[in-house]
Amino acid sequence: METTHRLLSGDAVRIEVPDAIGLPGGTSLGVLALEGEGQLEVTSGREADLAFYLEVTGTTLEREVGLRGGQVLRYGRFGGDPQQGFGWAVAVGDHQLYGFTVPVMDVETLTGFLADVDVQADPIGPVLTPSGRTSWSPYRTQTVAQVVELDQGSAPGGGDDVSSFGYLLDIRRARTGQLQDARSGGAAVRGGQLSRSSDTERHAYAVLESQDFVSYGMPGSEESVEAVVASLSEVVVELVR
Repeated sequence: METTHRLLSGDAVRIEVPDAIGLPGGTSLGVLALEGEGQLEVTSGREADLAFYLEVTGTTLEREVGLRGGQVLRYGRFGGDPQQGFGWAVAVGDHQLYGFTVPVMDVETLTGFLADVDVQADPIGPVLTPSGRTSWSPYRTQTVAQVVELDQGSAPGGGDDVSSFGYLLDIRRARTGQLQDARSGGAAVRGGQLSRSSDTERHAYAVLESQDFVSYGMPGSEESVEAVVASLSEVVVELVR
């Protein structure tokens, strides 16, 4: 199976997972640097992704205010706690942009910074162009998170159960063309260089390094790490040029 997502910066990434039985959802994340106010993490996803985010954080978007570009900002205290910042969301076509602020940032400041970001809708994800007092953080990379569902027969012990298991594919933009075999130390596979986390890591995972991305395969359980490694050996993650 394959799918395509757009990074918030505008680049499109094609994800091909031959043994996947499902590639549901998928979110993009970027971090804006705000002049004099630190950073703002922004996530893009579908309505279901926003709903899940609000549920797990206990946040209700009970108020709204219009933005300069015509969009509507919905917001509410993060986790329902008056001592916290605001959780917020803006609809952009079929997608939602959302995140939360630090406690010292009020809604007026948030809307002011968002007014400096040009937002364009796109079928595979919105494109953000910071300007004025905003820019992309030089310390954080553009990211896509994609759930990969595998057939239960790939699980340890096999089985005929039709239910599924899988892993999270955490895809991070890298400097194009910077992959070096000596640095990676991984095995050459279809999509680049494949390696495993060290034995000192608390949770095992696999890493696929390509010319454009570093992708982390995060298994749902320690027992399924071998299935993740096998799956990643055939995965391709690449820019759509």
